[in-house]
This record gives sequence, C-alpha cells and structure tokens, in this order.
Amino acid sequence: MSRAVRLMAAVGAVTALVTMSPADAAPKKHVYSAPFKVGPSGGDAFSYHSATSDGTVTVGRVYPIPGAINCTKGGPYARLLVLHKARGPVHRIVATFDSAVVDPFTFVKLGLRDAAHHWYGLKTVRGAVTGSGTITLKPIRNQGRFPRTLVIEFGLDQSSACPNADEGTLHFSKVEVS
Repeated sequence: MSRAVRLMAAVGAVTALVTMSPADAAPKKHVYSAPFKVGPSGGDAFSYHSATSDGTVTVGRVYPIPGAINCTKGGPYARLLVLHKARGPVHRIVATFDSAVVDPFTFVKLGLRDAAHHWYGLKTVRGAVTGSGTITLKPIRNQGRFPRTLVIEFGLDQSSACPNADEGTLHFSKVEVS
C-alpha cells in the first residue's frame, strides 16, 4: 500500500474518532412501558394476587389460624414480564414504580433470566415501601450467547406467616435496560 493511501486511512480513522459524540460511545438504553406482559402468579385460598398489563401489581393475604408447629405455605406472588431482545450482555435494569403501599412482609422483586429459567440476577427490596421509587439490578456478566431474548421479571412476593394479614400494591411505569 502506498504511503499516501495509508496516510488517508489514518486521517479518516482519526476524524471518525474525533467526531464521535459521547452518546455514540454510551451503551444503548431500551425503555419499556405499559402494556407489559402478565407473568406468573399464585397463592393459596387465603390470598389475593393480581398483575395487570398496565403495570399494577397487588398481593394480599389474611390467614387467621395460628400454627402449632409450622406455618402453611401459600404466600401470594404476582409478576409482570418484559421480553428483551438482547444483542449483548445486559449491564443494568431499572424498574420505576409509583403509588406504592407495600408492608414489611411483602417484597418488591426484579430479576433477569432466559427462557429456560437460568437466572442472571435477582434484586429484592424488603421492608415497607411507599410512594414512588426505583429498583435497580446489576446482573452477572455471563449471560450466554447473543443475540437472544432475555426475560425481565418484576412484581411482588409475600411471605407466608400464621396468623397474618399483609398487603402490597404498586404500579410499575417503566423498565429501562442498558
């Protein structure tokens, strides 16, 4: 290759680097909002569980029988899903919520998994949660081969106690993936 061609290639590469904005170098952010996909939910006959595509998740349980030795299982859970078409590893997920009234025995959860239920991270917020806020998950780096679809699962879980009367509700407004 001639000296002139190499010089022109070098000038072109330097120009491309100089004109690249910081936004071009930043990881791409995907923002998801309602309607969300309704995910798994469950509980026993003493519980209520609901997740709607508009982002509202509610769980509650009233169990009046004291346990002599052990409490029964059956705490409710309700989740929403986002199917994220990932071209590379997910570094951070932020779920934004509002209208929260969550008691100390109901937990806000955010997780990342694949379709085969291999989990890459789970974040749980415990304790009373009220008003608006966010929950942030930084998943593990090794998430398999790309491109692939990853599942972001978020919602509420409730512990099972005896006797108990617990409730939690909130509204997820958006999920940001970067």
